[in-house]
Amino acid sequence: MRADRMWWYVFALAFVATGLAESLLPARVLRSSLTRRWISNSILLIVSSLVGVCAYEFTGIALAFATKASSFGVLNRLPISYALRFAAGFAAFDLSAYVSHRAFHAVSPLWRIHRVHHSETDLDLTTGLRFHPAEALVVRGFSLLVIAVLGIPPAAVVVAGFAILAQDFFTHANVRFPERADRWLRLLIVTAPMHRVHHSECVQEQNTNFATIFSVWDRLFRTYNAGPSLSADPSRCGLVEIANGSDLNAARLLILPFQRPPTNNP
Repeated sequence: MRADRMWWYVFALAFVATGLAESLLPARVLRSSLTRRWISNSILLIVSSLVGVCAYEFTGIALAFATKASSFGVLNRLPISYALRFAAGFAAFDLSAYVSHRAFHAVSPLWRIHRVHHSETDLDLTTGLRFHPAEALVVRGFSLLVIAVLGIPPAAVVVAGFAILAQDFFTHANVRFPERADRWLRLLIVTAPMHRVHHSECVQEQNTNFATIFSVWDRLFRTYNAGPSLSADPSRCGLVEIANGSDLNAARLLILPFQRPPTNNP
């Protein structure tokens, strides 16, 4: 089965499963219009597709890079088994996502692009689609560089890509988590309550919990923030300078990076 077709199967399965969980176990009542929010976030995905960075196309390009690099990459020069190369490649792919995410918060031009994602005030599964096309281009380009340099096995690239896709829905989901389950899960992977801290309107909290799949990166690089107790009302999400950001339409989200942000942001 072609990787691009599999991407859509994983996309549909993860979207439907997360949507059902949000319907059955919502964590909070969202104030903004669901229809407007879903339409705006979906349009961002469509625009990204039109400029050639849709995830299924990226998977094909990444596979080509991984195959081409199979004779040269760093991992292929090490005397280790394929299983270890797969595991190391998977971890490296996730680490590259952590590094690029921190860069989007640390570098002013990149932060202006990333503001589109952080402008969301009512998080739900579609927040995982709320990325400006320019951000997708930067992230994909960096990922391809990592794949080419390390020679990550093609299978590891595909599996990591699918895992990140599912995690984007899972970590933004408006789902009520049992506190004990969240406490155990976040020892290994990023959970929705953990990632919600990153979406706080407080700048100090935005600069924590950058990881995508494995929470170990935040712990290792000292950016982990446990956040408030799940029984408490978390800080308001979004950006202080953009009230009710979830009500922004797609056109305003697309031009947002070209509007000068306040100086108190990265």
